Amino acid sequence: MATTSKAPVPTHEHSTLNTSTHTVAKDKDKKKGGGRPWRENIEAIAVSVIVIVLFKYFVLEAYKIPTGSMQPTLMGWDDGKGGGVFDRVVVDKLSYRFRDPKRWEIAVFRYPLDTSKNFIKRLVGMPGEHLKIENGDLWTRPSEEDPWVILRRPPRLQDVHFKSLGTTGDWKENGTWSHTDDGLMVSGPGSARFPRTRSAVVDRYTDGYPGDLVHAVKPKPSGSGRNKVGDLRLSTTLTADTDCTLVRLELLDGPYTYALEIPGPAAAPTEKARVIVADAGGKWGQENLFIDGAFSLADRDELEIQFQNLDDLLEVQLDGEVLFTLEVPPVARHQMSRSGVQLITRDGGAHFDELQVARDVFYTDDQKVTSWKIPEDSYVALGDNTQDSSDGRDWTLLGYKLDDGRELWGNQRSRENPLFAHGMPGGPQIFFRDQLGERHMFMQEEALPLPPRPLSFVPRNLVRGRAVAVVWPAWSSSYGLSRFQWCR
Repeated sequence: MATTSKAPVPTHEHSTLNTSTHTVAKDKDKKKGGGRPWRENIEAIAVSVIVIVLFKYFVLEAYKIPTGSMQPTLMGWDDGKGGGVFDRVVVDKLSYRFRDPKRWEIAVFRYPLDTSKNFIKRLVGMPGEHLKIENGDLWTRPSEEDPWVILRRPPRLQDVHFKSLGTTGDWKENGTWSHTDDGLMVSGPGSARFPRTRSAVVDRYTDGYPGDLVHAVKPKPSGSGRNKVGDLRLSTTLTADTDCTLVRLELLDGPYTYALEIPGPAAAPTEKARVIVADAGGKWGQENLFIDGAFSLADRDELEIQFQNLDDLLEVQLDGEVLFTLEVPPVARHQMSRSGVQLITRDGGAHFDELQVARDVFYTDDQKVTSWKIPEDSYVALGDNTQDSSDGRDWTLLGYKLDDGRELWGNQRSRENPLFAHGMPGGPQIFFRDQLGERHMFMQEEALPLPPRPLSFVPRNLVRGRAVAVVWPAWSSSYGLSRFQWCR
């Protein structure tokens, strides 16, 4: 049988004594530690500051995007009227302490030509490899003995680099076409071509800007629309009339035409979806490239189609699933006479809803350096917006040798470094910032200019972290857009 016991009840005398003792001790504590509240507050604040500093230094830090070099992936744009959009990104500084950076990651690093500044670019060239830009694409090889291979971007990055094109009013139409809120509709057989002139899609500076920014951002006068782009994506939700026998989607790339043929509801049951490639002479290929998991417009009410040519790889997606890929020949710049898309229907009409044409980012190659042999401990970093980016293509060190034998090297930037002060006693004075960010001042007659030298690489020890997400602005009152997104 379990037993319990009760604690003895204290007498009144004992209770009084204990209470008195407790009161006295409490009073003593008050007298002894009367200053503890403010001391504890100071200690808490100091610890918090230390934790925040350590967290910022080793784990996460926020950066403001000041320029447009990564647009429209990351926005840094001043409209000159006190407005604009400046993304704030969270940078993961912990990952690179345990692993090396990977290709295509957006990294924050110390600017090699002035290490007092931070830059943010996309890492495209890896240690030890050869890299080049050719007709808007990136190519790599392990060594001089190996052939060049085009760099193909992963799917997560393709959506970032494809820039939507405004096609309204720029279709050349044959047949009875009508424009809907989000696409085109044709009644009966017909064709529609974008762009309406038989020229090519070009890399306009404003392509791909979100929301109202496409109307607000002004094109750069020296870089917009200079290059013809053949890497295109055509996407649409497709339906066809019951008497339609065929719908054909075409991608035009210089001398080549790539056609996706989809049987319509009125096609023979034996007809299958296929891709047809025109050779350089303009003749249609004889081989039928049938698509695995053959489909037709008779199989379902609508088809969500994505047809693209990217990095010399032709790809067909149906409802988000890749059904067909084909490596295609590269097109040289002198061959790029045309590019665009074409919609064709036979015997009946079709609806092209959610119709969108997009072009790939075009890596410009008109800077000082566009081919590199990368050192083993370094990277090549480029901006997504290469029309307006200071990056590994044009970084140049400027040097001076002073009378005392010192050599100073720093970033050569127009109207920024060096600066000249004329009208000074003894001649012009030079203000020059070196690679460490230190400012020097000397007389022009005391310094011998050294030949400039390119410095295209980002050493591993200058890479600080990886951009993870855009967290601000949560909402732009000026342009009505939200910028919260993961960095890809």
